[in-house]
Amino acid sequence: MTIMPEFPEGMKHEQFVLRQDPETGMRLVIAVHSTVLGPALGGMRLRAYPGGLSEAMADVLGLARTMTLKASAAGLDLGGGKAVMLDDGRADLRDARMRAAARAVDDLHGAYITAEDIGTTTADMDLMSKHTRWVVGRSRERGGRGDPSPVTAETVLRAMTRGLAAATGSAALEDRTVGVIGVGKVGASLARKLAAAGARVLAFDVDAGRLAELAGAAVVEPVASAEELLARELDVLAPCAAGGAIDEHASCRVVCGAANNPLAGPGTAARLAAKGVLYVPDFLANCGGLINCAAEWSGADDAAVDTHVATAMDRLDDALAEALRTGEPPAAVAERQALERVRRARARPPGGGLSAAA
Repeated sequence: MTIMPEFPEGMKHEQFVLRQDPETGMRLVIAVHSTVLGPALGGMRLRAYPGGLSEAMADVLGLARTMTLKASAAGLDLGGGKAVMLDDGRADLRDARMRAAARAVDDLHGAYITAEDIGTTTADMDLMSKHTRWVVGRSRERGGRGDPSPVTAETVLRAMTRGLAAATGSAALEDRTVGVIGVGKVGASLARKLAAAGARVLAFDVDAGRLAELAGAAVVEPVASAEELLARELDVLAPCAAGGAIDEHASCRVVCGAANNPLAGPGTAARLAAKGVLYVPDFLANCGGLINCAAEWSGADDAAVDTHVATAMDRLDDALAEALRTGEPPAAVAERQALERVRRARARPPGGGLSAAA
């Protein structure tokens, strides 16, 4: 069924779909924030929500809006959308639920294109692609570009060096101490890149096996909890798990990670700035995955991916420079710039993937 909840202020979404499948027990929420620039592209999460359906609904609304910002900032002709499937631990029903989710995506007739995200995999996207064409993040064997996580980790790394340069005067990672919360697909790739660059990497993950593997390879030094990591004195804090965990008590010079919406609330960026902590906007730092998925959708090549990564990093440079001039948090500047591109596009037909749009 399609429902229109009472949206929070600023959450003016085009569509909000709740799909409950009686045969599999699947509960899926899809939010389409904007299709002004093109079809809404964003991953589908499989996650347990302690607060149940209401928490999942709030999460997907915020994530969909962030995807609009991310696509716009990267110069993509795509809108913003997101999906979350509530995880109740029934692994035996996974494939059946993925097929049901594919049918729900297909019913939107191209307004929303899904992809892998936290809790979902390339194999899930391969399965869904048999039941709807509105899927990216497929394996190369299925005609896709594979796991987008390495490209996401690369843009996080590039954004991190820019944040360090703005906050400390040096972009160097060597001998820096970086705390990584979450060493899943993106966080592990980022940790390896940081270690290779000479950084000391402290890390926590709820999956002890992941942490032990990276520690055994001398990539990270494990920390017992996220709370302990947040209390450490760091050069950079890199949230790479679920969002909403970082508040103004973070002890670092720069916050820059792969998590979407990592801050505890809308005023956190300003409070961090007041204590001398620079928050690199998440939708610019982690845009690599979206760019990779957009290239799969449009059939663009690696050169186009590189062009759009460069566009996003140029926009980050612009936001950091304007923030320095005006005293605004970079996130506020970057969001304003991204929304301005959406406003300018309202008078023209939407596109469908990568473009050279400014």
